[in-house]
Amino acid sequence: MIREILEEYSRKNIAIGQFNFSTIDQLKGIARAGKEKNVSVICGTSQGEANFLGMREASSLIKAIKEEGGSLFLNFDHGEDVETLKRAIDLGYDMVHFDGGKLSLKENIEKTREVVNYARRKKVLVEGEVSEIGGKSTVSDEKIDDFSLTSLEEIVKFIKETDVDLIALDIGNVHGIHKGSPLLKLERINLLLEQVSCFVTLHGGSGIDDSSIKEAISRGVVKININTELRLSWRNSLKKFIEENPKEITPYKILSSSEKNTYLEVSKKIDLFLQN
Repeated sequence: MIREILEEYSRKNIAIGQFNFSTIDQLKGIARAGKEKNVSVICGTSQGEANFLGMREASSLIKAIKEEGGSLFLNFDHGEDVETLKRAIDLGYDMVHFDGGKLSLKENIEKTREVVNYARRKKVLVEGEVSEIGGKSTVSDEKIDDFSLTSLEEIVKFIKETDVDLIALDIGNVHGIHKGSPLLKLERINLLLEQVSCFVTLHGGSGIDDSSIKEAISRGVVKININTELRLSWRNSLKKFIEENPKEITPYKILSSSEKNTYLEVSKKIDLFLQN
């Protein structure tokens, strides 16, 4: 099902958003935005988020929300352990991302291929990554300087030998929000797609300006990952609510503010990703 969605979005030259979550109020905000906009959304859990919430719990929550309507898919984001990703597949994740960016190309290909072979049995999609996309899902005052990128020759070799469904392409993007928007090498998207057939993912979407996002989509990016902006919105909404309501101790009343802010942030991103 998710493959058909990606193919449809690719044909329409629009992108699907992946929005990470680690709390149920975040997830409800993400799901509400997707449902009201009548579009599919991917919900992501990193290793840390999966450890906190639980992979089984995350999968069960997605299934429960889908029963009420809406098109949600669950992805394990930046998994670095093959066995963990196999378990995620067994627990019902729709997609998994094996991040072998710290490995040699040879070992990365071998381990990614193992994940792909396992995932194929359950029709689960696999995202691969050749070079490590730097940064963390935090806010920093540091400016991101230009740095070397993985050769497209290596990326093409990786895609052909692993048969991954999606590729986390490095084009100068980094995770997190930094001083200024990174200077992206957007032409790499076209150069890659001229050589291989693969869905291209843009990581670090929180730190990239809207015009660059639009151009990346026009060049073939079909999935964009957002995390830091949601974390920042979640924290700021809770801080503001508690400051304005210092005597409130009811969790669901406090968390309703973060659910609303998550909904608003995701709604804005969906609108951006659907522009063509």
